[in-house]
Amino acid sequence: MPDSYSFFRPLLAADKHWAALDWCYASPDPTDASDLARCFVDAGAAPLARLMPLVMRIDPRWLSDSEFIEKFEANQAIFVLPAAALDDGQAIELCAGLRRKGRHLALQLDHAERIKAIPRAAFDHLQVDATLARYELSLLDWRDLERNALRKIATGVGSLDAFEWLAARHFDFSDSSFVTIIDPTSGGEPDLARLKVLRLLSLVIQDADTREIEEVFRQEPRLSYNLLRLVNSVAVGAKTRISSFNQAIALLGRRQLQRWLQLLIYADQLAHGNKPNPLLQLAAARGRQMELLAATLDSGSDAREIGDAAFMTGIFSLLDILLKMPMREILSDLPLPSDVAAALALRQGTLGALLAVVQAGETRDFAQAKALLSSLEISPAGHATAQIGAFYWAARISSER
Repeated sequence: MPDSYSFFRPLLAADKHWAALDWCYASPDPTDASDLARCFVDAGAAPLARLMPLVMRIDPRWLSDSEFIEKFEANQAIFVLPAAALDDGQAIELCAGLRRKGRHLALQLDHAERIKAIPRAAFDHLQVDATLARYELSLLDWRDLERNALRKIATGVGSLDAFEWLAARHFDFSDSSFVTIIDPTSGGEPDLARLKVLRLLSLVIQDADTREIEEVFRQEPRLSYNLLRLVNSVAVGAKTRISSFNQAIALLGRRQLQRWLQLLIYADQLAHGNKPNPLLQLAAARGRQMELLAATLDSGSDAREIGDAAFMTGIFSLLDILLKMPMREILSDLPLPSDVAAALALRQGTLGALLAVVQAGETRDFAQAKALLSSLEISPAGHATAQIGAFYWAARISSER
């Protein structure tokens, strides 16, 4: 089983869909090759890596470890080598050999002068910090990059403006850290459709009368359309066509209706059309990861109830970013269970600790995440498995929208 904690973070394509996962380690340097290989196998990461490759830093010495390399199919991994590998003739030769076999190799760029020295036969990707790319590369450097036809991976993307600048320069993968930062250039008012969903959630959580819930659907045609489309889909499996809100709500059930609304509040169909939505995917991944992590705890309570509370906490943890409202103001309008509210507002209790773990991993505060995971007695294997399961689930949710 893995001996050290791993953390996975989505990388975005230019259109903001999840295109790859950045595999990070709690320690500053890559851990042991066999530890990574075990983590990949034990966490069941192969199906996820077939959807989007894992971008992983490796030690140049691992290039000759065929057992490690062959744990991954050719398109499941992009192996990233440090810039110093350019000075290692043996490493360059091994990279070139792996490239001939269809493997993907990336070089970390630490300064512009190295661009001309990159051997095209050894690398097909370049990993570069967003600040270096924007402020230190000259026009000639960009021409050299285009000539080499290297696919580009951006790290340290701290704002939407930086992401859009990189996308305009044809970066293939970009760090998604900016997704959880409110864009100061966007409008300050939440849209009414999302507030309608929030009202619906409040009614469902309070177990309100079905007629009250129906009335909200009647006031919002787009919500009505989405509900009827869902209940008449193959996934729900209605035996006869559903045409009334009462039938739709009864078929889904309150629990599934609540989960659907929790995801729908993030969906761009409510405002801007059906397009990639990284905030929706991240919220879904947070909710599912917390649900899976909660299942590993010896809580002594009803497992389904704890799982639902964990999922709700993760899903709602980004509402302040989405709605551009303080979390306390949002919570005042939602009659949430006390443990969920305490977790969202103050990071209190077990749910608060689980949310803090997820957020620390996203912000690269790996020391804090590791300390919290240890205090919760969540093993590296259990943590990795929960992350892989959550990202796979969120990726599938997005593809089925």
